[in-house]
Amino acid sequence: MRSRLLIAIAAISVFAAAPAAAQANVLDRLYAPLHVHPKVAPSPSFIRSHFPTITVQKAQLRKGYRSAHTGIYTKGTRSRIGTYPESWYMHTAGGARVRDRARGFYVMNPASSGWRKQVVRNCKGSPSFCFLDAMGSDGYDRTNVHPNVSLSWWTQQTLGLANYVSHASRNWSIAANNLLAARGAPYMVAYEMFARVSAARSLDVLRHTRCLCFAKLGTESGARYGFTLFLSGYGRGDRISVGTDQQAGKWWDFFRRAGRLGKPTAKMRVNGAIITRTFRHGMVVVNTGSTTRSLGRVASRLSSGADIVKAHSGRILLR
Repeated sequence: MRSRLLIAIAAISVFAAAPAAAQANVLDRLYAPLHVHPKVAPSPSFIRSHFPTITVQKAQLRKGYRSAHTGIYTKGTRSRIGTYPESWYMHTAGGARVRDRARGFYVMNPASSGWRKQVVRNCKGSPSFCFLDAMGSDGYDRTNVHPNVSLSWWTQQTLGLANYVSHASRNWSIAANNLLAARGAPYMVAYEMFARVSAARSLDVLRHTRCLCFAKLGTESGARYGFTLFLSGYGRGDRISVGTDQQAGKWWDFFRRAGRLGKPTAKMRVNGAIITRTFRHGMVVVNTGSTTRSLGRVASRLSSGADIVKAHSGRILLR
């Protein structure tokens, strides 16, 4: 394992230098879900200059929160409103309305044509895309009573809802939260990775979707672990939010270092618990295991600090 890692790190030295402006910047992948806690968001100017992709509530949009890619947040299968036609709601076998177990919202029928049109209306005015919440299996499971449909039915109908809203306008696309069944879909799939599930599971989702990813790890080392894991596996169209819900729009110190990596030059390499990926001006190394691993002497010439990577942590090495 040590020899392979040394070879991977040493390979950085063969890359020719290029002007920084000509290199892709991994910070272009940063995403800030400002819709979660709108009252604690940094200023609109700070967000616009640091986070190319954001999601906001409509009230935030009116306050000037815009960036290169700005999404409007709405509920894909939930609503506070109880006066829609009865066919728009999910019901139990006995005919009672189903509610969300955590927040008390009504659970909406993703197959209802009326509800689908309402979701499109809720998305109108979005500059770039529409974030549809509660679209995955968790939307089916997080109910106060069991709905009178199967999980497979729910999955097929939420896929139908996502496709319907995605094709409803040329002005915006969508991000379907937790709709993991939408593998290979042209729209984004939002997913909370790295904190709740294993690194292998997270990277698998990243590989098969255009991921609007959440790494909800609130410490410096934890956030860096989530971010470097993302960098090891990201592809075209993927985005990442780093930090807890209360830290949406937080600027981590390690972002500056990551911004010097440049364009990735290879796919990730996995050697047991160690994951590496080379970039134009450096590399990321991630240890997904439970014990500290050695990087070797070459790594110490690339990056200041000890030539180790601790358990469940990541490092950004610069040439």
